[in-house]
Amino acid sequence: MIKLFKNNNNNNNIIKIQQILKRNYSKKKGKNVEDNIDTLQYVDKEYESYKIHKPVFIREVLEILNPQPNKVYIDATFGMGGHTRGILETCKDCYVIAFDRDPKVFEMTKPLRSEFKDRLITINSTFSSMKSALKENNLNHIKISGILYDFGVSSYQIDTADRGFSFKKELEGPLDMRMNQNSSQLTAYDVINTFSEKDLRDIFFYYGEEKHTKNIANEILRKRQIEPIKNTNDLVKIIEASIPYPMALKTISRVFRSLRMFVNDELNEIKVGLTQGEELLEPDSPLLAISFHSIEDRIVKQFLNKYSTIDQPTFKFSPGYKSPIFPSKEELEWNPRSKSAILRTAIRTSNKPISSNFNI
Repeated sequence: MIKLFKNNNNNNNIIKIQQILKRNYSKKKGKNVEDNIDTLQYVDKEYESYKIHKPVFIREVLEILNPQPNKVYIDATFGMGGHTRGILETCKDCYVIAFDRDPKVFEMTKPLRSEFKDRLITINSTFSSMKSALKENNLNHIKISGILYDFGVSSYQIDTADRGFSFKKELEGPLDMRMNQNSSQLTAYDVINTFSEKDLRDIFFYYGEEKHTKNIANEILRKRQIEPIKNTNDLVKIIEASIPYPMALKTISRVFRSLRMFVNDELNEIKVGLTQGEELLEPDSPLLAISFHSIEDRIVKQFLNKYSTIDQPTFKFSPGYKSPIFPSKEELEWNPRSKSAILRTAIRTSNKPISSNFNI
């Protein structure tokens, strides 16, 4: 087999891509996911990475993508590589370009990257920068046959105390919340300890859909006048002092989510990332987006609805798949953390992209 994705050398990538795209697969029968017993049993095969993070909607993703030989797919949110592995194992002659803004995932997924080094390129980048990242790696002329987005934070990030994503008291950590800890962007500590009452309330409301913002913001300002609010448990205690139980439980979750989303500019990431997907996808190729709460899902829903109903629609809904899709009973048993997940999908048409006009 010609090694398409052997390393990140740009010139080598171009040569190998040109070679592989000239291959003739006319005598090879593409695999149909519905007829592939191994694929249907994929969730029953536990990989080491599943102990850290299980890929949500893995069966539905593979059925919709239906990976084919000589096709290239984008995993816009690589993480622990569960979806990427599924794609590459479903079809032995397809390829994946995977993006992630968190550089630590590439260290953690070395075995997977080594196993599929001939068919996988990983790029440390936000998915809002996919087009420029592809160009920088001389991959911008490749035809993309499907794109998958899995928004939000991964299990390993939540469960790693020093990332500051978790509000569990046993996972106390610094108020960081950056997806990329090597970046110079502001942290949750900066937000909590320097932002005005109005700005804090706006963040909690618009990113977390939290209604009880005044008491929380006032208590934050009062506490930080005494000493800096340094860690996650400090913030939890402030919210607990501001909101009575059991209401405090959901409020804590919303406040943490809002800070994470603000720090990482997640809503803008989704908007720009979706428009780049529209520009990159080949006709008749699927876009899949997995969301975990209403704010993310609303953006995806509005994007697909708008682009499927304009005069020259760039997306159409597949009659074979009801959208949105929710976790099955079997998936919930296998992965309880998938409970709030929502999958939406649509197919790219042959009309020219119009993403520059997308506004919400």
